[in-house]
Amino acid sequence: MKNLRSREFAVPFLQRLIEVDTCNPPGNEHRLSELLHDFLRELGVESSITGIEQGRSNLEAVFHGAGSRRLMFCGHLDTVSPWTAAAGSYPPHGAVIDNGRMYGRGTSDMKSGLAAMLLAAASLHQEGIRLGGDLVFLATAGEEVDSCGARMYAGQNSPLDLDGIVIGEPTGSRVAVGHKGALWLRITLFGRSAHGSMPQLGLNAVEGMMEVITLLRSHALEWQAHDAVLGTSSLSVNKIEGGVQTNVIPDRCTIDVDIRTVPPLRHAALLGEIEARLQQIQQLHPGYRYEVEQLLDRSVVCTDPSRELIATALETAASLGAAGPPEEESRAVQGVPYYTDGSVLHDNGRLPVLIYGPGDPALAHQPDEWVDIEAYLASIGFYRELAIRFLGTVKD
Repeated sequence: MKNLRSREFAVPFLQRLIEVDTCNPPGNEHRLSELLHDFLRELGVESSITGIEQGRSNLEAVFHGAGSRRLMFCGHLDTVSPWTAAAGSYPPHGAVIDNGRMYGRGTSDMKSGLAAMLLAAASLHQEGIRLGGDLVFLATAGEEVDSCGARMYAGQNSPLDLDGIVIGEPTGSRVAVGHKGALWLRITLFGRSAHGSMPQLGLNAVEGMMEVITLLRSHALEWQAHDAVLGTSSLSVNKIEGGVQTNVIPDRCTIDVDIRTVPPLRHAALLGEIEARLQQIQQLHPGYRYEVEQLLDRSVVCTDPSRELIATALETAASLGAAGPPEEESRAVQGVPYYTDGSVLHDNGRLPVLIYGPGDPALAHQPDEWVDIEAYLASIGFYRELAIRFLGTVKD
């Protein structure tokens, strides 16, 4: 087998991952789990595939070292849906290379990070470098929708026997210490139907929902919070459904609300406040009835930069500055706006979480998604050096 860190091996390896369609829904991550399993078996490394449902699975491999310390490299196998031919210039699963970039769904989010973490770990094994602790590689299903793979892993391995978690999501090759929390709600307002020519006989759920949206936006300004690293909290109404036809007063309207939180906001408290405000509307308009469904609840992840994992990552990034961002940027921490599997795996903040990947976060979920090939190759070296520095090495 060729040098796993070489351009000649690493670039075609990432292309193979991009060519496997794992768009979620439906996911079909198992086909990629099998590809990684075959690669590790050829290398002489044992790995296990854990099924979740038909066509979906996680893959785990443990690169055993000496001592009790354990570091996890974690990434997800799935991607969002592909772009249409009209929206982009490159095929979503073509892994086309053009002008130093590789194009394809998942190149940035986050098969480049996944591939780089695996090649970093595998190269240490290939070269006979034994770490001073275990390096766990976990590839999960379902992160783009419900983190079903991470939730299954956490449930089967609770509490997680780890000293740190590295998530290979796109950060532009910069050290990120956390991300905002995410609370997704579906609010349904029920009114009363009537003929469109006699609106006074009905209770218009669409018009009532306009009042709900106004209430939510004003309430969001009241509890808006800002964190120096993670940024500012937000609320947006991103989907609405209601009505039957033009001449029928709608008796039902539903909105999906995306709330992003930063400390000190707490999701349970926010949900309680929103329900209290909805009750006020119901008291003013007794004919209305509402339901609130929680679609997703992902906690804030924020690791103190003084924790050893983050300090080591900053040192590593600075030492490799020639291949990454400018030195002053490599020494600065940041947060990312999206959520990760880290919110499922961090054990209520006990475990330090580092987010670091070669992709550009602005390209995630976009048409013609791409990753810079030089950044991808450099990230292999970053992950490898991070594992060596954090776990240490031993001589047999």
